[in-house]
Amino acid sequence: MNVSASLIVSATLIVFGGIFTRWQTTTPDLDQQVLDQLKKAGSDLSKPHDIEFFLYFADEESANTASREVKEEVDAVKVQRAAQGSGWLCFATRRMVPDHGELVRLRKRFNAITLKLKGEYDGWGTEVVK
Repeated sequence: MNVSASLIVSATLIVFGGIFTRWQTTTPDLDQQVLDQLKKAGSDLSKPHDIEFFLYFADEESANTASREVKEEVDAVKVQRAAQGSGWLCFATRRMVPDHGELVRLRKRFNAITLKLKGEYDGWGTEVVK
């Protein structure tokens, strides 16, 4: 992956040419902001992108429960230890044309899942597709 050509969403920083944003329920339309940044970076938003979704939990059982619910919405999902700390990551991927309405719907769905299981939805990321 060419890091300078990637766009990843997950924290409030600009790092390695990517845009990072932490999801909050009362923020402006972050999905549209990210789509605008993808377009500005040269991504062809009419083409399918491999979009990655990040849901974090305190324990493996909650992450596994989330994976069963998320599975309905994505192409693939796996549970693994989080890269930092003692938490667990439910990592989901879906190949899709990055459609604003669908991304908003998925964000709301994943936020509801993490709220119910006392986890945190940490957004989505994708590489620039030319």
